[in-house]
Amino acid sequence: MNKRVLNMRILDWWNEDNEVNFYSNALIQLLQQKYDVAYSNTPDFILCGPFGYKHLEYDCVRIFYTGENVRPDFNLVDYAISFDYAVFEDRHLHAPLIFFNTYRSKELQNTLKSRIHLSKYKTKFCGFVASNGYMTEMRDNFFEALCAYKNVDSGGKWKNNIGTSVDDKIEWLKSYKFNICFENGSYPGYLTEKLFDAFMGGCVPIYWGDTSLRCGIDKECNETSNKDSKKDISPEVCTSNFFTHNYKYDENLDSNAMGGGGEYGIFDTRIPNIPPYLFDYKINPKAFINAHEFPTFKDLIDEIKRIDDNDKAFRDMLNEPIFLDDFDPQEFYSQRVFHFLDYIVSQGPTCAKRIGRGSYLQRKENVMKTCPYNIDSSITPKFMHYCMKHRNFIENIRKISEFPRDIIRIMRGQ
Repeated sequence: MNKRVLNMRILDWWNEDNEVNFYSNALIQLLQQKYDVAYSNTPDFILCGPFGYKHLEYDCVRIFYTGENVRPDFNLVDYAISFDYAVFEDRHLHAPLIFFNTYRSKELQNTLKSRIHLSKYKTKFCGFVASNGYMTEMRDNFFEALCAYKNVDSGGKWKNNIGTSVDDKIEWLKSYKFNICFENGSYPGYLTEKLFDAFMGGCVPIYWGDTSLRCGIDKECNETSNKDSKKDISPEVCTSNFFTHNYKYDENLDSNAMGGGGEYGIFDTRIPNIPPYLFDYKINPKAFINAHEFPTFKDLIDEIKRIDDNDKAFRDMLNEPIFLDDFDPQEFYSQRVFHFLDYIVSQGPTCAKRIGRGSYLQRKENVMKTCPYNIDSSITPKFMHYCMKHRNFIENIRKISEFPRDIIRIMRGQ
């Protein structure tokens, strides 16, 4: 039986818009199991990323997919796959990019239950790999604070102190006991490959970013297992609890008394109020060090010292499974993403449309069309990175430029 033809396009993605990248895309390959997917200049369905607005040039079904810490705009797209724990009619799916990606899937499978087999390679203290220095003060200041205890080897382009950039991050990490794996930002659900690179390297991850990893684990959250929570707790009950119990107030966030590391010496220890039925998995809190459990840099570093000095505590963490409830993330999300996409395209391009229409929405879309490339995604970070790196020089130039004005003011005052 002939497969139904799907005319599609991928725009504003991580790589270039061409047929080679199109047919090698994991989402397209999923759909090819059931459909004859064709690269088209007149698409009925578009997969679009967060790196621009070129997808607005096409009046068709738009499916947004992000691996970045951004929220989908349902005024501009019909459907979205993102990090958010959100229910929005039939238009949204929570699916972290790392779980769907085939990125080193065999190594991840080999470390899900235990990483103790990698302990024999551990000869160094802590590794750190980063290439981006834009708006990463929390991560960078903690790196400096931990270096005050023991030197942390930095093998990335940012803050490199080993003389060269590492080619294979995971292989490089296999000789280190710990890995600083801070996200570029913190948000409930925003979980990338950084935590799992540390696991695959056999390190104890020192993690900061996704505050939702404490949900369902702490006593203040639902203590049932992941399976029980989805079986016994209704959405209605969870929604009621959400509106009656806000984020727990954390006095550390308003305190002027900072821990080691200055202004960024404290962590957000609040637990987000996310209905338990929205969670697909729970990451084992005994397998990693969660910075969000510690109010200050000092408290976190004290915990790292404790594990560093206690070989049994270190090995016990490597023996812990990554997930509770024997969860297989890649199998689970491959199926879930396929069914979500299949649900969309099976309706056809007319019935699958969800974006509302009206004068305000059209004006908004017209404005966004004037920005076919999202300058904030590349140009601005590089420019800001340059400014931060050379801020002292720029400040001196600014002062010199003000010198004639100051002289004139002095002369007028006389």
